[in-house]
Amino acid sequence: MIATGLAPDMEAEQALLGALLLAPTELDSVTRWLTPTHFLRPAHAALYEVLLAQRTAGHPGAAEAADDDQLRDFALGAQTAARTASRGLSPSYGAILIAACPQPRHARAYARMVLEASIRRQVHERAHRLQHAARTDDLDGVLELTGELRQALHELADLWGALDERPRPLPGPWPLELSDAVRETTATHETALLSSATAAPEGLQQIVRWLRPGDFLDRGHGAVFQALAALARRGEPVDTLTVLWEAQRQGAIAAGAITADGVRAATRNGLTGDPHYWGERVLRASVLRQSAASAGVVRLLARDSSLPAARLLGCALHALGITEAVQDRWRTSNGSPLRTGPTPIPSGTDRRAAARSRVPAAVPRGTVSPSPAEAAAPPGSPVRSTR
Repeated sequence: MIATGLAPDMEAEQALLGALLLAPTELDSVTRWLTPTHFLRPAHAALYEVLLAQRTAGHPGAAEAADDDQLRDFALGAQTAARTASRGLSPSYGAILIAACPQPRHARAYARMVLEASIRRQVHERAHRLQHAARTDDLDGVLELTGELRQALHELADLWGALDERPRPLPGPWPLELSDAVRETTATHETALLSSATAAPEGLQQIVRWLRPGDFLDRGHGAVFQALAALARRGEPVDTLTVLWEAQRQGAIAAGAITADGVRAATRNGLTGDPHYWGERVLRASVLRQSAASAGVVRLLARDSSLPAARLLGCALHALGITEAVQDRWRTSNGSPLRTGPTPIPSGTDRRAAARSRVPAAVPRGTVSPSPAEAAAPPGSPVRSTR
């Protein structure tokens, strides 16, 4: 009896395992790029691992010339061994898997579905971790997890065999979730920067290298900073009146971003000190907000089952690039080393090397054969390879 009401991801896992039980030779087409970790259900991962082990051990049932008895022994032996490793497999589950397989010869297509679902889950999980770090004020964690997410996206693109980076509107924005205390603290830091920079504008030229009006939570504060930055760039006098005049000339008051009294209050709030210090506080808060927002967008992308894997990964990289730009300015502000590109995967563990058939030396440079995962895709799917 075929289980009904299952999610497509689970159906794909069942269909693949059923196909491999019925036709063990299909393992040859998926074993190089599909691993047990790509399965959602642990029992399925355990069974697939046993199937791989039997194939590696040279079980006669996995050979092209296997007879019916050898095929039956292969399937029954795998189910028995998998039940020992996982309690999630009942004696009758093998029959359910076989019944769930529409066509054993379509095993590669089912494996591709399993891999794509795994990619989607991995992207969502890593983005969720990044968003949690941003929401809990863990800046070091945010910077580290952002780099790990980018690295993972490139590794998944290598595994999949393609990366589609064509421009596409991103979902969102993810709702801004800030407590009243965080909003109050951020507003205090922003006005402290504006008033201290008005009182001591000498360091503004340095600050405007890494701080932007969009880094301010309050739109009006961003407009005041933009006026300060314009005056500093032109070398004009900076005081409350000149800032107000510049903000008016830039249209901030007419657009309703801030009132004239608001400009006066922000530049005269009595908080002084080092503008660079307050600027770093403002930028730090911006890094956390943007990182949470970008991670949320990546989560939304991963939940969109209409996005093919190559396009999901390309869009996720684009969304991540928005927060990385802010993080790079944070590193510039405090003299930290700038980030580097993705770390190359060592050749001994390069998943692409396992997933993509290398071409002979006589083939023109840049020409590669598709990975098994990519080859299982329907023809005509427009993607741009990462190679």
